[in-house]
Amino acid sequence: MPLKEGDFVLIHYTIKVVEDGEEKVIDTTREEVAREAGIYSENEIYGEYPVIIGRSRLLEGIEEVLKEMEEGERREIELPPEKAYGLRDERLVVRVPRNRLAKMGVPVRVGEVVEAGGRRGVIVRVTERFAYIDFNHPLAGKKIKVDLEIVKRVDSEEEKARLLARRFFPRIPVEARVSDGKIEVVLPGDVLGYNDLDARLRLLLNDIVGYLNPKRVEFVIYAERREEPKEKAEEGVEEKSQESEASKEEEGETES
Repeated sequence: MPLKEGDFVLIHYTIKVVEDGEEKVIDTTREEVAREAGIYSENEIYGEYPVIIGRSRLLEGIEEVLKEMEEGERREIELPPEKAYGLRDERLVVRVPRNRLAKMGVPVRVGEVVEAGGRRGVIVRVTERFAYIDFNHPLAGKKIKVDLEIVKRVDSEEEKARLLARRFFPRIPVEARVSDGKIEVVLPGDVLGYNDLDARLRLLLNDIVGYLNPKRVEFVIYAERREEPKEKAEEGVEEKSQESEASKEEEGETES
């Protein structure tokens, strides 16, 4: 049964850029593929990737193919630039005076990344007076191949809520409970370390209400209880029993 708008699914993907007849892996959800391709990073989170059909930020070509696929299906597709990262637009290569960049504290050299007006570009050429900044996506104009697999369709409200929470707390274990129209999201005390915790919770609340439409949403943050080391606990028991024996002896002496 093909997927429809609003369906929650877990997918695996590997994206390769095709250039001069060669294929190079640039992104993947599979740790073993990342290691083989030499792009593995400890800062990345590998594993099944949650997607909401029609509502996630995906490449146009991937979105179209996902709607045709079924749970458990795997495909390799090839996407032209216009359905991947877009065509190159020479109008996005902007000439900027070198002294202006210097005033902004930007090193004027080829390859330097520049952020301006909410866009990110790269200096591609430098002359005596000007620097040329390319604001095209680095993969604009390139054809890509995508290995795409729909691992699972998510049906339970609890798992949907958990997956929504995972988008804002990717490295923290999250639980969700659903009862009588109420969704309760349970988070460990580690989240208190986030400086933008309030903002994350507000965005998560908006997502849960928008996608799942519950009557009520509650967030529960708990502190983990630390157990004493076994040796200390045993010592404590020993001391107590010694105290108990001593008190018995004292009681006996008093009675006599």
